[in-house]
Amino acid sequence: MTEETSPSLEEFYEFDFRELPIGVYMVDADGRFIVCNRMVRQMLGLPGQGDIQANIQSFYADLADRDTLIKKALSADKEGRPLERALIHFRINGADLYVEDYCKPLRNPYSGDLIGFVGCLVDITGEYETKLRERELQQRVEELTFDIGRILHANTTTLVMVVQSLNSVVQAFASNPFAGDGIPSAEEIEAALTDSANRLAAAIERLILSGDDERRSKALPEFKWTILDEQVTALREYKQRIAIIESQPAALRVAAHSIGQICQDIMPGHLPREVIRDLQQAAWHLERLTTLIDVLKTRNAVLQMDYTLQSLREYVTADVRETSKATTVSIKSLIDQAVSRLASFAQNSRVDIKTYEMADAYVKVNEREIVRAFSNLLHNAIKYTWRRDQTKAPWVSIQSKFHDGTVFVEFENWGVPISKEELEQELVFKLGYRGKWSTDRGRLGTGIGLTDSRRIAQAHGGGISIESNPTRYHHEDHSDYFRQPFLTKVTLYLPAEGKLQSKE
Repeated sequence: MTEETSPSLEEFYEFDFRELPIGVYMVDADGRFIVCNRMVRQMLGLPGQGDIQANIQSFYADLADRDTLIKKALSADKEGRPLERALIHFRINGADLYVEDYCKPLRNPYSGDLIGFVGCLVDITGEYETKLRERELQQRVEELTFDIGRILHANTTTLVMVVQSLNSVVQAFASNPFAGDGIPSAEEIEAALTDSANRLAAAIERLILSGDDERRSKALPEFKWTILDEQVTALREYKQRIAIIESQPAALRVAAHSIGQICQDIMPGHLPREVIRDLQQAAWHLERLTTLIDVLKTRNAVLQMDYTLQSLREYVTADVRETSKATTVSIKSLIDQAVSRLASFAQNSRVDIKTYEMADAYVKVNEREIVRAFSNLLHNAIKYTWRRDQTKAPWVSIQSKFHDGTVFVEFENWGVPISKEELEQELVFKLGYRGKWSTDRGRLGTGIGLTDSRRIAQAHGGGISIESNPTRYHHEDHSDYFRQPFLTKVTLYLPAEGKLQSKE
């Protein structure tokens, strides 16, 4: 600003406060306006010029607030300071006005008696109403979150009952053709289905050849013989005819059941009973086998869903649940808790959890949160693991390391790929995102696990890193690049509280 445009000292002292961009006022002890500037007149809807025949009390939405404000102003004055940012709720012509008041009492310089108040008003209606809406929305979200938490809890309880029922069904199949009670591999299922389907096809052929045309026509109508004949080819070629692997057991079960129904319709005395009985048993065996496969798959899906819902409930209610205090816990203890939580799921998935070197490190953390973070990462590792060969079970390895005041916990598996693009753009950490190849073989998920785990790690001063590398073909233009297994390592790291000295 140049000397020509700068105001003189006289002009500065003669400045009219009525043109200030904030509301300035003076009222007497009873609230009658002595003077106020243009901004206050506009706020309160007062005449733009002339004397003010109005009392500030008449603008209060609740007159009791006026008495409270005066008490606060007098109390602040005793402490030698003005009252600042006192919220006043005015109602002007039926509309709400929220202002912040900065004021101080005016006293008679001779007697010290209160003669009025002087101050300024700042209109914060927009900000205040936004805060009110945010507060109401937050309250609704918290209420909804609490309800969702209860619903998810009820569902997880129901899933426990479902798993128990499915366990009973599996036990009822006394001669389980698959090793153990877990879900069999795709190769085991294919071998068992192929053997049983061929056995049923051969039994149909023996029935067809067991009598001449006259005997067969007396035993069954011609159209049912046609159905049986067509089923021979369908059973032997089921893999070619039913491209979707997950649909094969259900389709074979329908075929076996219909063949069993036809067996019951065979008129007695025309065909050998032993041949009919063999066909019935072969049909029953295939129907029973396909049912067992579906039960085992369903139980595995329920176990996946059970953990997924528990994890979702923990994530949803994290902000409304009472926060536990941080405690100093050993890394080994936290990992053991996560392994224990996922033991049933791993066993049912036939995945071995291998723990290697465990650092004797301690961390100061919210134990419940960190166990959930570890469990999320272990659950993903189990879920996305492939079987390496027929002689060895799929595996997940866990190990922890201590370096420069930081403890690193690594979860490694051999299975579903994660692309370089998904890692570089951090897509895998986006809430709700599921990897391009994560849904193969009907794997369930919510896309929350990695998001939740990283949030927890970061809240504790740590983080998560991910590596996923192909095991065979190393050029993305290879046709089988993403069909091959990838070795994936997810590392969660935390600042360590300390490390035990190893005992000699």
